[in-house]
Amino acid sequence: MWRTDIGLKHADTRAIAGLMLAAGFGLAPVVSAASTPAVIEGVWLTDSKSEMTISPCGQGWCGYITKIVVPERIKEQYGDDLEAIGDNYTDAMNPDPDLRDRPILGLQILTLKASSREKVFDGEIYNPEDGKTYSGYLEVVSDKKLVLNGCVMMGLFCKGEDWTRVK
Repeated sequence: MWRTDIGLKHADTRAIAGLMLAAGFGLAPVVSAASTPAVIEGVWLTDSKSEMTISPCGQGWCGYITKIVVPERIKEQYGDDLEAIGDNYTDAMNPDPDLRDRPILGLQILTLKASSREKVFDGEIYNPEDGKTYSGYLEVVSDKKLVLNGCVMMGLFCKGEDWTRVK
């Protein structure tokens, strides 16, 4: 599965990379963001049990991290350092030093537009784990399930992650 892990920042400014999966796109029939709600709009549960909210925005549809659940592998990896951070997760891996202190909660990581392919939205995925933005697409499987795909090498290699509707 393709995962987007979140960068963490410790009080002593030591960045701890990795935290949670939080990427995912929902797909829907090709409609404009200003028309009837798309199937992708709503709150979606990621594989790591974090939540993403997708809603219309100026670029089409945008996805925001609205609940963070730290995966067990990250808890085991960072132990006491993670405890010391509390809920103060920041975009510590961002290449722009001015953005490294912005909170992960509420961070926009998806930008999607309707595609020429039925039930597919193309767009970009920001990965707070490494501070990079990737191309990708969201495919609507049903009104309760989406698959977010992140791609590298000009779309030659893509991996997907299932999301299920919360609301």
